[in-house]
Amino acid sequence: MNIPVSPSFRQFVLVKYPSLNGSEPFLRLFHYLCFGNFFDVSTKRLVIPTTTIAELVGRKPSDRHFNGQVALERLRGKVLPGLKWSKHEWQSANSYGGKAREILDPGFDAEMTAALHKEYLSASDDLVDFVTGQPYAPSSRYGERAAATAEHEKALARIPLNATQSKILGYLRDLPYGHLFIRKLAKNRERIRAAIETLPPEVRDVRWRIMASVHRNPTVYYQPSARERTCRLSGRGDTILGLKSAVRKAACAGWVECDLRSSQFAILASKLRAPLSQAFVASGESIWRAFYEHTHGVSTDPPPEVKKVFKEAMYSICFGKGVDNLTWMLKEKGQLKLLSHPIIQELLKLRKAWFADNRKNGGAFDVWGEWQALDHTIDPVTKKTRRWAGSVAGSVIQSIEMEIIAPIFDVASKYGTSDQFTICLFQHDGATISFYSTEKTPRAQAKLKKAVEDRAAELGVSTVLEFTQL
Repeated sequence: MNIPVSPSFRQFVLVKYPSLNGSEPFLRLFHYLCFGNFFDVSTKRLVIPTTTIAELVGRKPSDRHFNGQVALERLRGKVLPGLKWSKHEWQSANSYGGKAREILDPGFDAEMTAALHKEYLSASDDLVDFVTGQPYAPSSRYGERAAATAEHEKALARIPLNATQSKILGYLRDLPYGHLFIRKLAKNRERIRAAIETLPPEVRDVRWRIMASVHRNPTVYYQPSARERTCRLSGRGDTILGLKSAVRKAACAGWVECDLRSSQFAILASKLRAPLSQAFVASGESIWRAFYEHTHGVSTDPPPEVKKVFKEAMYSICFGKGVDNLTWMLKEKGQLKLLSHPIIQELLKLRKAWFADNRKNGGAFDVWGEWQALDHTIDPVTKKTRRWAGSVAGSVIQSIEMEIIAPIFDVASKYGTSDQFTICLFQHDGATISFYSTEKTPRAQAKLKKAVEDRAAELGVSTVLEFTQL
């Protein structure tokens, strides 16, 4: 197994921790503490299953007598005195049917942490294997990317795609990700570092490690839900799309984001034929400002943390969250007054009828005429109905959203070369675009805007495409 790092990082580690020299098991465990990317969803801590420890130290995973704690204790005694871990758990969500521990503290001091962060943002092709020190040729990195791409294509071939999904994926799979992103990430290295440092301490480490994965392979592997529960195309694995918004925007500084204005709200208003909501959408006013005026009595844009709650509430209504759960969420976040806004009340009232129709009919058609059926079986993990009326409604909304934004790919395919722009990332209701010509950017944006808004009008949805310079 190749473990590529920069020569300077390897040398730094071996000088700082001389006990690592010549010990392959210690080196592999140490590397996992630095670059492992299996994190607990709730605690945000690095997870290290016993089977993984066994593999790293060269023992067979099937050896029932292997003691993972002994291996960690040896590493702590010889290399990292500050290393701490939790007790293992049988049949935990992180164990894959075995035993797993969480790393409470890797035992790195400030100097080691700084060196590691620098390594996470390194884009150098001058690499060596962390264990052996042997040169790691750039061709090996490209070979790994090619193998990952081939594996993704196999997985994608097993999933039925509609024409719109195929069009979008056809454009995205042909992007020169290495050329687009590696230079961009190198240029924005300090912006990325600063953005990560603004995050809460418990989530920083995950973002650092995602950046390390992105540098190793910047390709975004888009794929719809394998269970066909949503038509949305999402990036699989550790990609730039998995970064917090502030970090992603820092990484893409210099490019332009486009997105549909309040798309889920506009689509739901149209689907429910909600008079008050449709009139508000047509006015072009900001729904978030209107909500903030209602909850706080101030006619201004809400601060980011409040707007985030408002958006979560709107998404919850669109995608089926029950009134009791919505009430609990708003109360917990100090925004319960939002529930009394006339638009929220209208949407909740009319949504009942739509959900009742879905239950009566056993499902609903999405924008492409595909039947989205209810599924009353129980998911063994969540213990909830796999697909109820609200879930079906969410799928319908998402299909309309995708159909509205999809024309940007028609425009890019037809005019991207002449108008000098490339769609670099796709984000459900928008995209991140690189415009190469200051002179041609207004013309390109006008074409993108018209194509999207024409399609929205055809579908009876009042929304606009907005552009934001990053």
